Amino acid sequence: MTEPLLSVRELSVDFRTKKGYASAVRSLTYDLMPGESVAIVGESGSGKSVGALALLGLLPGSASITGSAVFEGEDLLTMKPSTLRKIRGNRIAMIFQDPMTAFNPVFTIGDQIMEAIQIHNGSTTDEEARKKAISLLELVGVPEAPKRVDQYPHEYSGGMRQRAMIAMAISNGPKLLIADEPTTALDVTIQAQVMESLADVRAETGAAMVLITHDLGLVANSAERVLVMYGGRVFERGTIRDVFYNPTNPYTYGLLSSIPRLDREEGSKLQAIPGSPPNIVNMPPGCAFGPRCGFATEECHTSAAELKLIMNQHYSRCHNTESLPFVSIGAGA
Repeated sequence: MTEPLLSVRELSVDFRTKKGYASAVRSLTYDLMPGESVAIVGESGSGKSVGALALLGLLPGSASITGSAVFEGEDLLTMKPSTLRKIRGNRIAMIFQDPMTAFNPVFTIGDQIMEAIQIHNGSTTDEEARKKAISLLELVGVPEAPKRVDQYPHEYSGGMRQRAMIAMAISNGPKLLIADEPTTALDVTIQAQVMESLADVRAETGAAMVLITHDLGLVANSAERVLVMYGGRVFERGTIRDVFYNPTNPYTYGLLSSIPRLDREEGSKLQAIPGSPPNIVNMPPGCAFGPRCGFATEECHTSAAELKLIMNQHYSRCHNTESLPFVSIGAGA
């Protein structure tokens, strides 16, 4: 079998705060194969972005990181900062959530893409870097690229800025793209265009992708496998087909039930998950989702469930999976 491009094992991230340690990510484990797309979904505060930033050494000094993240045979978490800088933006690239703050407002889009190219390829001339910047903007669908390469971030629309961010991310032909909420604050039409650009780029470069999002509708056509996170832990993991058509965890079921659907009865209301995400400094003693779960039993409030295999590659973290009314074991096979 092909070796994973990225293998994350028991990744945990804690932050020192005045009130104690905040456990943002707890024992995150997954593999990413070459060319594959894996989505990490969940509400805000579930640990999705923190887990990705930990891989690239982009967390503040208050963060305590344990576990391993082996990328092409090298552990990113134990790597020297100087070595990691050679990988970051080169073999691994990140598409940040808000391109308006990720881009420097006083430099042109072209200058910033050219800088990313020349930092990792010192022999590239300004003329060569500029030509490549223009071709990258054209690849991601930015119109009039020879003109727009000299424009500043504020002169781009939100969708165009996100495309330019994708262009900069792929400027050095990375093996792995980490897309952190790449369609936040964009309307549905622009979201589709940005995701189409990402798909075209991956088809062109063969890059694998970790897609971080809270939008389950976005995931359906953009990933092969999905991890559902809550309170810093993976609550369900499996193929898109398994998780979407046969959810085995109350949290996943709640997320799916809150999505607008064309086949819903006219006038029917969306189902909302009651309550709020947990305080990561003071987690509940049992299951983190227990206080919000309509299927919780006494055991759920006293002990946390382990992530267990349901069937094939489908895993769930719940004491009551077999007795949940919406679960049909074998339906996702």
